[in-house]
Amino acid sequence: MGLLRRGIEPTIGRLLDSAKVVVIEGGRSVGKTTLARRIATERAFETVFDLSDPADLAALEADAFRVLDASPGPVLIDEAQLIPDLTVAVKRLVDQSGRFGQVLLTGSSRIGRGALGGGDPLAGRAVRARLTSFTRSELAGTPSSTLADWWTGDPTLEPREAIDLLDLTEALVAGGLPPIALNPAAGTALRGALIEAYVEGVLTMNLAGSRVDRSRLAQTFRYLAANPGQILNISRAASELSMSADTFQRYLELCTTAFLLESVPAVRPNEHQSVTAHPRVFTSDVALAAWAADTSPERLVRQRALSGSLLENLVAHELLAQSAWSVAPARLMHWRDTRAGHEVDLVLRDGPGSYLAFEVKSASTVSISDARGLRAFAEAAGERLIRSFVVHTGRLVTQLDEHIWAVPVTALFEGGR
Repeated sequence: MGLLRRGIEPTIGRLLDSAKVVVIEGGRSVGKTTLARRIATERAFETVFDLSDPADLAALEADAFRVLDASPGPVLIDEAQLIPDLTVAVKRLVDQSGRFGQVLLTGSSRIGRGALGGGDPLAGRAVRARLTSFTRSELAGTPSSTLADWWTGDPTLEPREAIDLLDLTEALVAGGLPPIALNPAAGTALRGALIEAYVEGVLTMNLAGSRVDRSRLAQTFRYLAANPGQILNISRAASELSMSADTFQRYLELCTTAFLLESVPAVRPNEHQSVTAHPRVFTSDVALAAWAADTSPERLVRQRALSGSLLENLVAHELLAQSAWSVAPARLMHWRDTRAGHEVDLVLRDGPGSYLAFEVKSASTVSISDARGLRAFAEAAGERLIRSFVVHTGRLVTQLDEHIWAVPVTALFEGGR
């Protein structure tokens, strides 16, 4: 298999043309280094620092600004999170020159927050690009722009290729983390060992210098990962794990900062509605949830509830990834009207406040009854709702209502309107 292109590459190119600093953030081993080095080569970067190299790390730890100031630009700094106050030196450097595209940083945790008493030294100077694990379309070699098309126009009625049930369950278990998804020998046993080592490595890396019970942190992650998409009540979850709410909140933040978990907030399109404030929690890659739930492709065929939750996690990942490489990025959210009992699995909100809404169904056929939550959300959102979708596992694209479409999940993977 050749080197796979990433859907976010054109976006990063545009950002480098218009910002002083670009930060590529994302989980461990999702391909940040490969992507950043390819971009640096194509754009003729003069200097590359790899902070996983002890020599580069020592040089920048000793006097980051002096070393950077003496280095010809543009500059790539890989694994920038390994020096917490590095962003202060980067701020001084770019303030001194003022050129766009001067510094490209990568990091496996959120870079720069808290370096100046809780502030971000790069505020107003840097833009951040989120790199997720591989999407299905990236693994196929053709990054999909379906989501961008749906913001601007209705889906076509052309049927899509149906996804075989075993192919679907394999996708739900394999996910898109490069060490697993790109390893043809990764059967169930090896896959489980690789993911366990991955999770342990990420948690250990993000515990440096902190007083945290590693086993309890791992327990918290597995508790959340094994139930993807759950509406999170922190008090209840903390009680079930026999820990304080403050401790649970801290562990949740550690897992999200390390890009193991995604906390998806609730949207409130109408201030007068009784809408839940609790987030939903997904794993950053569906393979992590499948591992935490201790399942396999063969078992998932019979585990309908779990396969439905994992499918929702897969769709959430796809929406998050495609939104990151869109010209107009959108925030992933959810909606639940607690008084009326209506909910929508996933909602995208763009900068101006427009919405796309998604209900995810593991069935191969759907009807208008599957769009009850979407219709209720349409009433709440009004003209701000652009389109709604019931995502299913069949092959037909059908219009269920004026702004509601039933679309195959493969439409998200394959590209095209």
